[in-house]
Amino acid sequence: MAAETVRLSFPLPQVARIEFARPDRANSLRPSELEALHRCLDVAEARPEVHVLVITGAGRYFSAGFDLASLVERTRGAVAAEQLQSDFERLANRIEATRLITLAAINGPAIGGATDLALACDLRIGSEHTAMTMPAASFGLPLYASALRRFATRLGLTQAKWLVLTAAPLDANAMLTAGFLSEVVAADRFEERVSALTGRLASMPGGTLSAMKRALNAASPGWDDSAAQRAHRTLVDAVDGDLIAKRIADAVAQRNS
Repeated sequence: MAAETVRLSFPLPQVARIEFARPDRANSLRPSELEALHRCLDVAEARPEVHVLVITGAGRYFSAGFDLASLVERTRGAVAAEQLQSDFERLANRIEATRLITLAAINGPAIGGATDLALACDLRIGSEHTAMTMPAASFGLPLYASALRRFATRLGLTQAKWLVLTAAPLDANAMLTAGFLSEVVAADRFEERVSALTGRLASMPGGTLSAMKRALNAASPGWDDSAAQRAHRTLVDAVDGDLIAKRIADAVAQRNS
């Protein structure tokens, strides 16, 4: 599973962790890494007990996006450029749509396509060393449609246009202000915070979280009415009265103890 460049682990029975592991190349992603990421998702999604996925990077970078040498090699001609775009889009769209609750633990700079992989995740936190930039426009490479949708819906149209059309960089605090991140954490507490958040998600009923994720996705711009109807059906199917009653009773008992 290209273990040397993409690592999959299970720190808790309910949690899968994917780590970009090319720190000597800023965790840049070649076609082989994109394929390995799909295989990692296959394994994680096949485990019914897993309902949380953490995506992070080894070393100083989250990911520098598509490997520049591969980018040059694969963008010689319209067909190659189109294939490059579709590879990244397919992966980002899959991350967005997976039943797993996804957390981008952005430990360092996220560049290019890696920013879209992060935006495709449900939750995003960053260390104080986090930064982002989307340089596609400066290369003359138009972003694929779903990436533009994610920038616009996650960050707002004005902010999305600024970041995409000017290739402007943002540091961690600016990413927080823009809504790219929900939280910025000191570097020496980052892994502790990631573990605490994943533990909290792991303790919640996975079916309920997944159903609410689908409904939230369906309520955002860019999703059609049929998606909303399917999401509503999933919400109804996720109701487990006995489980709800037990967890409420446990919470009350804990509060009163």
